[in-house]
Amino acid sequence: MRCEGGSAHAPERTLSLMCGRFSLTPENVEFVAAQLGISPSEVFEEHYIPRWNIAPMQEHWVVTAEREKRVPYHATWGLVNWWESERRAGAKHINVRAESIDSTRTSREAFQTGRCIVPADGFFEWTGEAKSRRPFWFHRPDDGVFAFAGLQVTSRLKGEGASMTTFTIVTTEANALVGNIHDRMPVILPDAEAIDTWLHAEEPTDRLMSLLRPVDDRFLVARPVSQRVNSVKYDDPECLVEAEPETQGSLL
Repeated sequence: MRCEGGSAHAPERTLSLMCGRFSLTPENVEFVAAQLGISPSEVFEEHYIPRWNIAPMQEHWVVTAEREKRVPYHATWGLVNWWESERRAGAKHINVRAESIDSTRTSREAFQTGRCIVPADGFFEWTGEAKSRRPFWFHRPDDGVFAFAGLQVTSRLKGEGASMTTFTIVTTEANALVGNIHDRMPVILPDAEAIDTWLHAEEPTDRLMSLLRPVDDRFLVARPVSQRVNSVKYDDPECLVEAEPETQGSLL
């Protein structure tokens, strides 16, 4: 089932934190690099692995601009600035709201100097009660790779011997499709021009802010998937097995 649009029969919307889980599943690293315009990178080619259930406080890739080239780096999901007392503070900063990105202490400096993109091919949202949450996977109709707008910082906390790079994903109000389940969604930069603008170091604030809006309703589709994805211990293709509509609800 591929679900597009919404209706009066949509499942109850969730008002919790978002985005809290996503995926990057293609096996072919050259395909991923080409889709994102990433410059050839030995580190990326050697260490890239497909992921079906990326969770907060885990490592993933971010991409920044260096001398007009897009360069990938490993980073941990959950932004940790230098003033934090411990690394686990990053669990509170996996998302940053677009509406306050340039005014909140956690994100203000990174918005000016640490903009990045976070590669993905889908993200998850849930409906239902906590003990029986029903996951939906939002992804492109062509299963292509896309870019979340992100922020990254490299910091060394007091007592640490080395610095670490961490990142967060920018969120905005939901479009019509995601809005059937959740009131917010990650900011998706839909094309190369938007990515270039977001990564450009000298871009005016007003133009950057204009990018932080819901992606077009037709950019994504959604399908119910296995409740296996509910647990962070599972990260395999079975997480995306299509679930039976009668047990997962419908966006139709």
